[in-house]
Amino acid sequence: MRRVAIVALLTGGVAHADRSTTLTAEGGAEADTNVERVETGPGLMTDRIAAPVGRLGAKVDHRDSVLGGAYVLHASALARVVGNAEASPESVALLVGDLRWIHPVGERPVSAGFGLNYTDALPLADAVGSRTFRTLAADGLLVLRGRGAPDRERTLTIAAGLHQFTYKPSPEFQWLGPALSARLDLTLWQASGGTRSLELAAQAGIEARAYDQVALADACPHDMEPADPRDCPAPTSLLRRDRYHRIGVDLTWTGSIVATVGYQVTVTDSNSFGQSFVRHRVGLSATKDLPWQLYGTVLATLQLDQYLDGLIVQEDVQNQTFTTLDDENRSSLQGRLARPLSKLWSLESRVAVWRNLGSSGGDTAFRRALFYLGVVYSR
Repeated sequence: MRRVAIVALLTGGVAHADRSTTLTAEGGAEADTNVERVETGPGLMTDRIAAPVGRLGAKVDHRDSVLGGAYVLHASALARVVGNAEASPESVALLVGDLRWIHPVGERPVSAGFGLNYTDALPLADAVGSRTFRTLAADGLLVLRGRGAPDRERTLTIAAGLHQFTYKPSPEFQWLGPALSARLDLTLWQASGGTRSLELAAQAGIEARAYDQVALADACPHDMEPADPRDCPAPTSLLRRDRYHRIGVDLTWTGSIVATVGYQVTVTDSNSFGQSFVRHRVGLSATKDLPWQLYGTVLATLQLDQYLDGLIVQEDVQNQTFTTLDDENRSSLQGRLARPLSKLWSLESRVAVWRNLGSSGGDTAFRRALFYLGVVYSR
């Protein structure tokens, strides 16, 4: 709902910024076979812990107009409480606030505005928690809408600003830097009445990340195999600086089934040894209404990571993408079923399996499965 509201704002402009508010709340229970999300294998002192997890959350999306412009405000909170004292640091709450405001520029199909984002993962049963983080972002927005037939709508959104990331368990992974991105939304084809359509979304971005820690260099002889690759990095007098690039494209078909196929490549070029990598990510999803008032969704993700200096650290926290409590930087297969119980309530279930395919070194492995059942309230 958050993405739909923001895209509607950017593509529709002020003229279509009718006031509306959407509230969604959810609660349920899940079983997680690897609640600490650890890799296992020879040389690792880790074991997978299975645990029951309770989920409770709510989100609000509000659209309106102010000062001659249109805005979308998104606010959400989600808590995952782990029912195993051994894995208590995994009990975390995620708070998200996102505001987008744009204003038309004269009579031209151009709008300008700003975007603000705040995301904070808070521990619930531990001083720091596992993988807790905070992100802050402030961007200026420029939106260019193409003129033409309704079935050939196109919108280019350019954002430039300052982003900050804080990883609470390890402050040395904190970074700050400017960011620039562009997104093109294009309707390739649309049937009369809008019942069927084919849409393209392409995006590209770059971030210059400055860390408050020194860069590392390779201290191991190149003609000798080290006993432990983790002994190779040595500190230098330079501060760590990364350039993070991403390019992606998604193609979405809407008809009797809603299907999306997408590809994204991200490249991190770091002056610190062991921190440069390339990530390829292919995603497939399909949603369809089924018999007995059921709605089914299948999502498949294939991810391949290439570490340009070799895999030095098994747990490369800084290379993860932090957006929600559920995201996992692994290949996955997920299935979801939902059934309305009334106009306001619905039942939802989810099954998900994660694996690392070609992303880790040695004989280590990542295995995680999740089973969820809950209710959703929407109005």
